[in-house]
Amino acid sequence: MSSLPVHKTVLFDEKQTPLSRIQLNKRLKLLDEKDAADLLKIEQLLHWSHIKRDLNPSFVNETIVSINAINNEFIKNIITWRLELRIILAALRMRHQGQKTAPDKGIFGFDYWYFIMTKYWHEPDLGLSKQLPWLPEVNALLTTNQSRDLEKYLFGVVWDHYRQLSLGHYFNFEAVIIYVLRWDIIYRWTRYNKEIAVQRFNDLIDTELQNKLLW
Repeated sequence: MSSLPVHKTVLFDEKQTPLSRIQLNKRLKLLDEKDAADLLKIEQLLHWSHIKRDLNPSFVNETIVSINAINNEFIKNIITWRLELRIILAALRMRHQGQKTAPDKGIFGFDYWYFIMTKYWHEPDLGLSKQLPWLPEVNALLTTNQSRDLEKYLFGVVWDHYRQLSLGHYFNFEAVIIYVLRWDIIYRWTRYNKEIAVQRFNDLIDTELQNKLLW
């Protein structure tokens, strides 16, 4: 961890990843075999690029099986939280698309979410705003079709959750997990945001031109 440049507190202050993926992978080679395997499993489940918009019972069940096979409670909880987030977002999208009743139980994966969302399906917040204070804003952005603002808001929700989880973890394996997951969010955000992407492209062009002039 001491070899990794720190992340900024606010995601949207980041203009580019603090180091390249190549450099990050070089540092991750310091992990022992078990930790490296666990990190790979987490990345396969949670990296933004691997997350599909839609859910189905098969995917949910497979993810829950993977979660149950993990012995580390920290890892298990972080994957569970992201799966629950996806389930709630999928439910909101289904309702927005006109579904009048909650879908089959298999899509939820967890009895708790199925019970709550079935009971409060027609409530804007699905009856979950006390547990999930970000949910009303997500629903408002979704129902008004502000897809770009919704995506940005979700980036922020996940970023803040990871930042909270990082407290108390500074030089252990859990800290490495959080670092890599936050790196991925920065990577996705800076490529999703057109203004940042254009600025980054211009910076690269300027750097290349300067290098040629130096030679």
